[in-house]
Amino acid sequence: MVQGDFQVADAGNSWTIQQFFEESVRNSPDGIALEYEGDSLSYAELNHRANKLAHHLRDVCGVRPDDTVAILVRHPPSVIVAALATLKAGGAYVPLDPDNPPAVTHRIVEHVGPRAMVVESSTAVGAAFFSGELFVIDVMSRLLGTPDSDPVPISGPADLAYVIYTSGTTGMPKGIAVEHRSIVNTITWRNSYYGFTSDDVTLAIPRPSFDSSVEDILCALTSGAKLLLPRPDRITDRQYLVDLMTCRDVTHFLITPGLYRRLLVGMEAASVKALRSVTVAGEWFTTDLVREHYARLPDVALLNEYGPSENSVCSTVHRLTPTDPTVLIGKPIDHTHAYVLDASGNVVQPGGCGELHLTGAGLARGYVGDAALTAERFVTPSSGPFAGRRAYKSGDIVRVHEDGVLEFVERRDQQVKVRGRRVELGSVAEVLERDSTVEHVALHWNGADTVTPRLVAFVVGPTAQDIERLSAATRDNLPEYMVPSAVIPIDAVPLTRHGKVDTAALAARYEEFLGRPGAAPEPSTHAEAVLLDIWQQIFAPLAVGLDEDFFDLGGDSLSVMDLVAEVEKRMGVQLDNSDPYLGRTIQSLARIIENLQNTETEIS
Repeated sequence: MVQGDFQVADAGNSWTIQQFFEESVRNSPDGIALEYEGDSLSYAELNHRANKLAHHLRDVCGVRPDDTVAILVRHPPSVIVAALATLKAGGAYVPLDPDNPPAVTHRIVEHVGPRAMVVESSTAVGAAFFSGELFVIDVMSRLLGTPDSDPVPISGPADLAYVIYTSGTTGMPKGIAVEHRSIVNTITWRNSYYGFTSDDVTLAIPRPSFDSSVEDILCALTSGAKLLLPRPDRITDRQYLVDLMTCRDVTHFLITPGLYRRLLVGMEAASVKALRSVTVAGEWFTTDLVREHYARLPDVALLNEYGPSENSVCSTVHRLTPTDPTVLIGKPIDHTHAYVLDASGNVVQPGGCGELHLTGAGLARGYVGDAALTAERFVTPSSGPFAGRRAYKSGDIVRVHEDGVLEFVERRDQQVKVRGRRVELGSVAEVLERDSTVEHVALHWNGADTVTPRLVAFVVGPTAQDIERLSAATRDNLPEYMVPSAVIPIDAVPLTRHGKVDTAALAARYEEFLGRPGAAPEPSTHAEAVLLDIWQQIFAPLAVGLDEDFFDLGGDSLSVMDLVAEVEKRMGVQLDNSDPYLGRTIQSLARIIENLQNTETEIS
C-alpha cells in the first residue's frame, strides 16, 4: 500500500459543498468571488443570486436530495450560479457542454433523468425535447420573486453533489455520481496543500463539463479566493490568457499538459509576477515540459495531479522539479490509499508495475443507471490487502518507486486521453457500426507524444461513396474531441503474426491516404513557403499540400495555437486565433498574412 505524506486534521466529511461556500460568504461578503469580462460579483451577490434560484428549484421544480439538475449554459458566471443553486436546493448538478451535438446532449439528459434543466436563450433549443421543469436563466432570473436568503439545508454528506459524464465503451456516455463527502475530501485537502486564501486569484481554464473544473471552481469559492472566468471561445488564445494573468494578478491555474506546453511559449516570469503555482492534470507528458516550465518560471511551483473522476478528481499529487528523470504522479492525497496489484492480486513491490486500486474518502457512489459496471469497477474483496474495503479498479498501470512514489505507465484497456478527456475507443466504434455497410471498425490512436495526436477510424465494408455519410455520423453523434480525424475504408484489418491489430500498418495506411502523388508542392510566395514548413512540422510525417484543409489533416484548437505562435516567431505577424479557421489552406492563410503585412506597411 502507498500512503501519502499529507496531513489534514479534519476531512470535513460532515459538511456539504454549499456549507463550505456559505462559510466563505460569511467570512468575506464583500470580497470578489467571480470576475468575467470586466464585471465582478462579490461573495454576497453571488450567494444572493444562487439563493433565489435555489428556492425556485426546490419550491417550484421540486428538487430534493439526489435529484439532478442539468445545466446547459454558455455564460460562465451563470454556470456557477446554477451549480451553486442546485446544491443549495439539495440536488446534484450535471454540467453539459453547449458545444456538443444535440444528439449527445439528448442521450445524456435522457440517461440522467434530471428533475429540471437550467438553460439560457442561446442554448434553449438543446432542451427542446425535455418535458420537465425548464429554467431559462438569462430571461427568468430577473422575474424571480423568491427570497435571497440561504435555503434551509436538506441535503447531507452522503447525498449526491454532481454527476460528470465521460466516454463509455458502448457509445453511451458514463455518468459518474459523486457525493458531497467525497468531493469535500478533495477540496479540504487541496485548499490546505496549496494554501489557498482570499488573496489568491484562480484562472478557471477547464470547461465546466470537465471534471477538473469541479475542484478548480470549488477550491476557489471555499477558500475566499477570486475566480477569474475566461471567455469560453478564447481558452486556446495564448495572448488572451497571458494578458489575463498579467492584468488580473493570477496566482494559480489548472491546465492540461498539451495546452500548457503551448501557453508557455508566451509566458515569462516578469509578465506573470503574481503566479505562484501551476497544476497540470489530465494527460501523460514528458520531462521536456517540466524543464521548459522552470526555465521560464523558475520560482513558480509545478504540480502534477492524477486522479479519475471516480475518485473525486484528484487521487495523487507530485511537485515536479527540473531534475526529475521521469514524470511522476506522486503519492495519495489525504484520506486516500493506493494499492498496486499484479495480475494475481498481490501487492507489487518497489520497482514493479501493476494496476492501481484506490480506496478511501474520495470514492464516487458509482455510475448512474449502471449497477453492473459499478459492481465491476468498484469492488469490496473479502480477502487480500484491502479486504472489506471498497476500492476503485482504475485500469491504470503504474510503477512503484523505492520511496513509494508512483509513476504512470499505461492503460490496460482501449481508453485514451484526448485533450485531457477520457475517450473509450469502443464508443467511437459503436457510432460507426450503427451503419449497415460497416462490418468492422479498427481505431488507430497515434499517441499523445506527438505534436498533433490523431484518432483515425478504419472501416471494413463501406465504399468510398459511403465515407462522407459515416464522417457526418461521427460529427452528429460524438463530442468534437472524439470525432476521428479521418474515416478510411479498407478491405481488411491488418494483423500481426500474433493475431493482433497491426498498428504500424494502419499508420502507414493513414499516411498513404493523406499522401498526394506527383512532385512536391512548390510555394509561390515567401508566406506560402514559411507556412508549408510550419505545417510539415505540425503534421509530420504526413505529406502536406498547399491546398489541403488544416482541419482535415487533423488540426484542432491546440495545433492552431502552434500555428499562430510559429507565424509570429518566423514572420513577425500576429494572427488572430480565428484566422486559421478562415484561411484553412496554406494558400488562403498566406493571403491573410500578406494582407496584414501590407496593412502594416501602409500604416508605417
